[in-house]
Amino acid sequence: MSKQYKNLADFEVNQNFYSRISLMVTIKSFDLQSIRNRYLKTKDKKSKRIGSTERRGIDVGGVAKITIEKGEIVNCEIVAKLKEPRGIDYKGGVLSISSENQVFIINEDIKVLHDPWFSYIHTVDINPYDFSSILVSSSGFDAFFEYDIKSFHKTFEWFAWENGFDKGVDPETGEEIYLTRKPEIAASFKNKNVPYILINDPQKQVLPTAKRAAFINSVVYDTKNTENIIATFFHEGAVYAIHKTKGTIELCLDEMQSPHGGSRYYNKFMATNTKGGEVVIGNSKDQDRYTFSSLAGKPDMLSDFEWIQNAIQLDGNIIAIDSNRNSFVIIQPENKQVDFVSFDSNWAVQDLIQAKPSTEQIELLRKIGAEYR
Repeated sequence: MSKQYKNLADFEVNQNFYSRISLMVTIKSFDLQSIRNRYLKTKDKKSKRIGSTERRGIDVGGVAKITIEKGEIVNCEIVAKLKEPRGIDYKGGVLSISSENQVFIINEDIKVLHDPWFSYIHTVDINPYDFSSILVSSSGFDAFFEYDIKSFHKTFEWFAWENGFDKGVDPETGEEIYLTRKPEIAASFKNKNVPYILINDPQKQVLPTAKRAAFINSVVYDTKNTENIIATFFHEGAVYAIHKTKGTIELCLDEMQSPHGGSRYYNKFMATNTKGGEVVIGNSKDQDRYTFSSLAGKPDMLSDFEWIQNAIQLDGNIIAIDSNRNSFVIIQPENKQVDFVSFDSNWAVQDLIQAKPSTEQIELLRKIGAEYR
């Protein structure tokens, strides 16, 4: 593989290459330091997998409206506080937000999408072709689902455990643990004396981050192929394109550490190499890697630990979430320009979209915050 490294520390810092930016962002927690401490503890685990090793309490986070102009946040409003909001999307006049194990769909009213297999939902993505369906990543069970937005009928499901990715890891011993939701497969594992976990009551059972097999933390529709779903596998360090009808799995990006947010970037692909401190653009053969590790502004306690949570394409630029420097980083790849926009140091910003929902939708979101927290 050919990799071209582009150090953001060498880019020109400029506040004039982008216009006024209106964002909606999810903040999964207002206690970022606790999250950092949990991740740093995993360095001592034998499995070396990043993430929680046991069930933890659910944090309260929020959804915020933010306006950026010339290097500053000029307007910021926390619209609603919810249980661990992560995924957010706005297409075709429809606003959708995930909150732990449910999805809110806001148009002229509020609808709530539930499924017993929803756990630690990370992303929601409305179909860009006709706005008729929505993808939901159930990261807690290594799965994703598609639903018809109007009927809430499930139209597609995909479990990593049944498609070649069924090995979790015991974080204490580093030993493999097979995962399944099917009792007959669990019985086979038992007969062979193979360590396994049977998830047959998803509403009562949980899989902490470090024990999951793939940890699919984002799924989006492929804007270049209507049959493909682009999925990011956190533990695999890779992004794949999964064909809905053929069932094929094609590698798009790899050799990353704890990636997030795989998506199309024109005819290429883009994702954050989260722990590696990079935004990666390209394919499985050729990649441009925009590196953050030489940038100043990171707390000493984090030493060489990087965490680029997510990134999106925005009007020819890229805007990334640098969780360790508490900044939105706006990148102009062609002209080698960059800008840094600081946000609250207590915020664990998860995802962002460029969007201006209607006043009525914002009011409905406020209502959700009041009722569902």
